[in-house]
Amino acid sequence: MKEFLLFLPLAIAYMALKSTVLAGFPLPDIPLIIVFYMAHRKAAVDGALCAFALGYLDDAMSGGMLGTSSFSLVVIFLAVHLLSKVVQFTTPAVKGGGVFAASLLKGALAYYILRAAGLDAIFQSGVFLEAAVSGLLAPAVFAVLQKTVDFATPRKFKDNEN
Repeated sequence: MKEFLLFLPLAIAYMALKSTVLAGFPLPDIPLIIVFYMAHRKAAVDGALCAFALGYLDDAMSGGMLGTSSFSLVVIFLAVHLLSKVVQFTTPAVKGGGVFAASLLKGALAYYILRAAGLDAIFQSGVFLEAAVSGLLAPAVFAVLQKTVDFATPRKFKDNEN
């Protein structure tokens, strides 16, 4: 939960800028990258709750249908957690490809949720551009998230005994 409290201000600032000043630019999906980062590092109930909270904030700040992003991010968290038992997300290419696939999955889930709710939604081609940008910038965002965690939680000698 400590990591979520570190990443929450970053996510809120990003979502505020994305929904106001930078609304027309193709930006990476930072909440998705944070959820991906948390899911492949360690999985816990608090990680799924953080995915839900980030999705709910994304829905609230973007003006979308409440529950769309939160459901999508929880499904992505669970999928990445299960996939991380088989695949090691160690190289930048694998991390970027995983975020690209997760971003496409998020767009498809949002589309199907809107269609299931009875709304006349069309699958937007902007999903592919956002997925590409997210995949390309994911390794850099992972590095920033890791530096933030390392800075906020310094290691002690007893942590290095094992």
